[in-house]
Amino acid sequence: MSRRNWRHQAAIGAGFVLSAFFLWLALRNVDGKSLGDAFAGIRYTPVMLCAGALSLGIMLRAMRWRVIAGFPRAEQHNFSRATNLGILTNLIFPGRAGEFVRVITLAKLSNSSLPGPLASALIDRLVDVFVLLASASILYWLFPISALLEKWLTVFLVMGCVITLLVVLYARSSGIGEALIARLAKRWLQRWPLKPEVFLAELRGEFHRLLGSWLSIKLVFLAALILCADYGAIAALLLAFHLSLPAEAPLLLWVFLAAGSALPSAPGYVGIYQVAAVWALSLFAISAPTAVAIATILQITTLAVAIVMAGPGAMGIFKRMLLQKNPA
Repeated sequence: MSRRNWRHQAAIGAGFVLSAFFLWLALRNVDGKSLGDAFAGIRYTPVMLCAGALSLGIMLRAMRWRVIAGFPRAEQHNFSRATNLGILTNLIFPGRAGEFVRVITLAKLSNSSLPGPLASALIDRLVDVFVLLASASILYWLFPISALLEKWLTVFLVMGCVITLLVVLYARSSGIGEALIARLAKRWLQRWPLKPEVFLAELRGEFHRLLGSWLSIKLVFLAALILCADYGAIAALLLAFHLSLPAEAPLLLWVFLAAGSALPSAPGYVGIYQVAAVWALSLFAISAPTAVAIATILQITTLAVAIVMAGPGAMGIFKRMLLQKNPA
């Protein structure tokens, strides 16, 4: 077994172990009857509203990725298909395989080389990080919930500030930032069939194009809309369980879920979402069975939405691949 394959399998194995540990952590104080009662009390109309908000968030993410990549509106369909398939893959396979799938899918659909889609996808994820930082900052400064949460957010904000500083230094062609980003990129790009210098040149070009034009304003607007859609999905889900919580509760739960999804995990973030919901909602005196049920319904709803949105596109891509392998 090669070193690369060994590391890949070790990362997948670690994800399953981590998910199993977190699932045990979330369920250790949960009895079956209480969990069954939590599921039995669900209102389905808010769940449908949650599904609609999730669908809107996915469509907006595809639009944001196209704006980052600098493609015209006529290419939106390709970005939507790649985004839908990537999200579905993340929910089915471990190790965030959807990130690879969406980049490769877009490259095939748009007949472009990998550096462009990969660089725009990386910036797309950086935008998610910045939105997460902004949300954590709001919670930190405006909603002092507990000393434990304050310590957690402090560590998270420090890490985010370091990431932000590195991005700014690289975007401004600083020697220190450029050298460090280049070193990190060479390690990260070992799994991709492209040269680091080609990717870094594409990444720098994307940064300069976005920061030096009105597109940065459009990007901020789309990021805000996506956050609103995600907030609406969480808020609707809380209503489905007859919970009337403060305005900061959906935002706090979203921050915990988003931060947890960055960890290596088994398919669908099983265990990760459950323990994140238990920890976040415990600050509002919500029981562990209810929190576990909320996380589980969110996972099921997200999977259903992803299947519906990616289904037709996935079949089309599969047929196209078969035709390429077996031309008439």
